[in-house]
Amino acid sequence: MLDIHAATNKIFDRVHRTGEEIKNDLPNWVERFVKVKGWTKVIDPATGNPFEDVGQWLVANYPLGPGMGQGRYAISYDEFIALCDDRPALKDLLVKHRPKRGKGQPKKESNVDIVNNTSERKTGNSRMYIEERLQRDHQQIWKDYLAGKYKSARQAGIAAGFVKQGHDPVKRMKNYWLKATGNQRKEFMKWVESGCKD
Repeated sequence: MLDIHAATNKIFDRVHRTGEEIKNDLPNWVERFVKVKGWTKVIDPATGNPFEDVGQWLVANYPLGPGMGQGRYAISYDEFIALCDDRPALKDLLVKHRPKRGKGQPKKESNVDIVNNTSERKTGNSRMYIEERLQRDHQQIWKDYLAGKYKSARQAGIAAGFVKQGHDPVKRMKNYWLKATGNQRKEFMKWVESGCKD
């Protein structure tokens, strides 16, 4: 039986360290905590009920949670997700239960947790947005991404068809061709016909 309080202390210690303790020990302890659904045994003072999921618990203030992302040297939730690339089941769970974040900055005099109120972009080409959309709309590509078939979330998004390739040279050349003067076009065609030699 896992002692929830002791596990929270261990995870807190690893969240606020660097090196091998983060790389190896932190994911191991979180996996143990997930197996017993430890967050359901801790009461969230904001609701008076147990924490809803592991994501909410991981960013909760110590001693109720490990305070992930809180403090100058603490690993953030997204950094921890990236650290779990070799543990697809854990990574999938962490992405699924990514804590909800508020918008805007808290007022200086407020006592609000800055981690839970940072605004992260959930549109466009951000990794967070791409991972959520893959998980929701493209399950096979999401599984392939977790398995390491794609080097990045962006590459998986391109494969899924909702992320466009950024700097397409053909598109640029067409754009420049339309902007070029008659003499510039002649010079370019002469260069192409010479086998692209200067």
